[in-house]
Amino acid sequence: MTKQPAGGTPQEATMEILAQYIKDLSFEAPGARQLFTGQPNIEVHMNVRAEAVDAEKGEHAVSLDIKASATANDKAPIFLLELTYTGVFSFQNVPQENLHLALYVNAPHHLFPFARSILAHLTAENGLPPLLLAPVNFLKLYSESQNASLN
Repeated sequence: MTKQPAGGTPQEATMEILAQYIKDLSFEAPGARQLFTGQPNIEVHMNVRAEAVDAEKGEHAVSLDIKASATANDKAPIFLLELTYTGVFSFQNVPQENLHLALYVNAPHHLFPFARSILAHLTAENGLPPLLLAPVNFLKLYSESQNASLN
């Protein structure tokens, strides 16, 4: 992705991570002892949100919202976990038509390993087996969400 300035020399598109942090974190383990009596049912839901922080500077905040829960056979909750992990990104020379893709695919791709590590450590530190999320194909998720919005 390059942008041709008035002078004629193309400028390379860049993405820089200015900051990343836990914006919100909640963990409850009301039925942790039930984890050891059988195979739990684990559900994970993920959402990506983006908003302009300073549009003139090309700065945007991108958040990964992850909700995970584990239930026992009788549907009693073992644990409930919610994490919002946010990064502030600077995008320079990214054509407007590519910005949405950069916000919803490239940025969360860089945030995900850190969020995954937080979830694994949090569950392990609470005496549970670590919750290890599989890698996420954010391009596929983005494509599916775009197709769903067209229908």
